[in-house]
Amino acid sequence: MTDTPTAAEHEDDTRHDAGGEHRGFGFADMHLAVGDRLQIECSSGSGLGRAFARVIGYAEHHSLLVTAPMAGPHRIDLVENDMVVVRVFSRQSAFAFRASVLRACRLPFHYVHLSYPESVQGSVIRKATRVRAELPCTAQPAGSGEPVPGTIQNISATGLLLCTRAPLGERDGALQLQFGLPLHELDATLDVRADIRNLREDADEDGPAYHYGLDFRELAPNDRLLIKSFVYQTIIEQPRRIL
Repeated sequence: MTDTPTAAEHEDDTRHDAGGEHRGFGFADMHLAVGDRLQIECSSGSGLGRAFARVIGYAEHHSLLVTAPMAGPHRIDLVENDMVVVRVFSRQSAFAFRASVLRACRLPFHYVHLSYPESVQGSVIRKATRVRAELPCTAQPAGSGEPVPGTIQNISATGLLLCTRAPLGERDGALQLQFGLPLHELDATLDVRADIRNLREDADEDGPAYHYGLDFRELAPNDRLLIKSFVYQTIIEQPRRIL
C-alpha cells in the first residue's frame, strides 16, 4: 500500500497536530474506555480518507478492538494489513499512533482487530489552543447598535478572531455575539459577550475588513463546555486547523 507515512513523518504530524508539548506515551496513558470515539485515518493511497470508530476493548500487547470505521453513513471496509493512523483526545491530551489491521470481522457484527500500539505520540493541549473556523456570526456593540454580520476565523476556549465589513467599536469595548457551533450530537446556538482586545483594519477587493481579537466575558458553564467541545472535536478530526 503506498503513501503510508514514515515514522519520522508521523512524528512531525503529531507534533503539529497536538498544538502543545510533544512527547512519547504508552498505551495506558490514553485511558481508553469502551465506547470512546477514535478517528481512523487511512493512507492517502487507499482513497478512503478519515472515518470514525468506537473502542470495543483491547487485549494488552495483542490487539485493539474497534467498531468498523464509519465515514458519515458509510462503513469503511478495511482489510488485513491495511495501515491506519489512529487519533484520540483524552484528559486534556491529543494522541496518535500507527496500527495495522490484523483482522476484519463480520460476525456477530462488523468490527476490526488493530495491532496493539507499543508506542504512542501525544501532546498536552494548551489551555487556549486555537483552531481555524469559518463560522457565521452576528455582532453588535453591547447595549446598542444594529447587528452586523461577520465570520469567526478562529476560536479557542477563551476568545476568538472575528472579521466584519463594518466597524463595531474600539479596543476595550464590548460586543454581543450570536453564532452556531456544529457539533456531532447537536447544533448549538450561543449568545455571548466578549471584549475587544485588539483591532486590525485592512482592505481587499470587496472593501474594508475589520479583524477583532476578542476575549469572552463571563461565559456560562454550558457555553464554555460547548466551545471547548467544538475546539476538541476540531483538534481530533481536523488537526491541520490547529494554530
